[in-house]
Amino acid sequence: MSRQVRLPNPRLITGIVGRDVVKDPYFSLNKLYQTTLTELETLPKIYPYRVETERLTKERMGLLEKAKSVVEFEQALDTRCIENVIQEAKSELLLIRKLPGWAPWEPLVGDAPENQWKWPI
Repeated sequence: MSRQVRLPNPRLITGIVGRDVVKDPYFSLNKLYQTTLTELETLPKIYPYRVETERLTKERMGLLEKAKSVVEFEQALDTRCIENVIQEAKSELLLIRKLPGWAPWEPLVGDAPENQWKWPI
């Protein structure tokens, strides 16, 4: 038994070289957003990246749930191609999975060199 496609993609092409049309963007994005929220739980709760990414992901999930069509969802995000949104979500998920190894929330090993944050020098 096949599942019902909630928001079928009306396009035949994306108009972007190398970017294929996603037949069921609702399913793809919903799955990516759910996974993103789960993976974010591995980061410290007060880490600003986690806080902001959770907020953005939940906001987009809400827009996705309310959308009656792919075009309506794209308009809500002010984008012209839902496939780009899907690619962004995939890239975000890859980054989230790398962050625990980098631990950017931990203090610097040493002091920053003088004038490092001053521009122009």
